[in-house]
Amino acid sequence: MAEREQGLKPDTINTHINNVYPALAMLAGMQLEVFSALGDEALTAAEAAARLDVQPAKLQPLLYALVTAGLLAVADGRFANTAEAAEFLVKGRPRYIGGAHSAYSDLWSSTMHTAQSIRTGVPQARHDFSQMSQAELSAFIRGLDAGAGATARRLDKTFDMKRFRHLLDAGGGSGGLAIALAKLCPDLRASVAELPNVATVTRECVAESGLGERVDVVEADLVAAPPPGAYDAVVLRSVLQVLSPAQAAAALRHAVAALAPGGECFVVGRMLDDSRLAPLDAVAVNVMFLNVYEAGQAWTESEYRGWFEQAGLSGNTRTPLAGGYSIMHGVKG
Repeated sequence: MAEREQGLKPDTINTHINNVYPALAMLAGMQLEVFSALGDEALTAAEAAARLDVQPAKLQPLLYALVTAGLLAVADGRFANTAEAAEFLVKGRPRYIGGAHSAYSDLWSSTMHTAQSIRTGVPQARHDFSQMSQAELSAFIRGLDAGAGATARRLDKTFDMKRFRHLLDAGGGSGGLAIALAKLCPDLRASVAELPNVATVTRECVAESGLGERVDVVEADLVAAPPPGAYDAVVLRSVLQVLSPAQAAAALRHAVAALAPGGECFVVGRMLDDSRLAPLDAVAVNVMFLNVYEAGQAWTESEYRGWFEQAGLSGNTRTPLAGGYSIMHGVKG
């Protein structure tokens, strides 16, 4: 035993320590818009710094860190985006997700309080929209929108969302999902249901999209009551995972109440296998959730199935996605 212990090295510990820095380098690159500045070009550190209006000596270490993080390539002192960075982190590209940096910054910094959140039993970085300024709320809600387009494309590819006439994006935040689906499905009308203070941000985003004739905003508290209107499809994206089990069951039940018979429900969010050990991304994000939600978690598949059955949905299926997300789909009887 003594010999074995003497031969041990803290390899796993060191791996976790060092893996923090590539993520933080990526965040800084997104915040500075390094990837957008490079675009399709290969620039020196000085040329990139001139475009970003920063000091080359300060930018250069970050550029090399982004190379080791797999987001930039360097040759002859010139830095260029990798194919992945060019696709997803250059502003203006169809699949751009770089705007999520404000949400990542908030959520990652929140996770630093995990021990204290557990000690006190109180989330130390609780997300309370009622206490945020309008500027803070707008930045956070818009930052969460980065994956909306990808979710919309996946829903349409897997479930053919063009079948529907009027869709409810329940708890839809900025309305990014509804807007993306409206672009993908020219005959689709969409409504976004949100709390009154969030709905102000939603209306701004819908107006900016130019799709106000087909996307509208309704004020609703899904936990308290069904939203107004009648729909043949409802999507809840990253909603149930922020609620307690009782609240999640109520929110789903109320959303389904707005569906016509035969209408379809899609819940998109982080979902755990019943073992609670997979998928790894969903297991990990639960540590962050401890700090920002009173009772929200990445709930298990069985918990989701129970809520679907209680809401009167049948034929319930789970489609795993990247990042620990899944789609639960059911049909109203």
